[in-house]
Amino acid sequence: MESSRAILVALLGALLFLSPLVIWVAHLTPAWWWPFAGWAVFILLVAVAFAGGRRDP
Repeated sequence: MESSRAILVALLGALLFLSPLVIWVAHLTPAWWWPFAGWAVFILLVAVAFAGGRRDP
């Protein structure tokens, strides 16, 4: 289960940072904080994806 989540997160990261839409938005000269917002969204999605995992007592 963990390996499938890791693959999903890697694919989501590739989609988020390597998609043509992101490259198009980068050429529009967005605000300076856009890259930080993208990373924050990615980190939040990773945290949500792994939050329900098994924990040792």
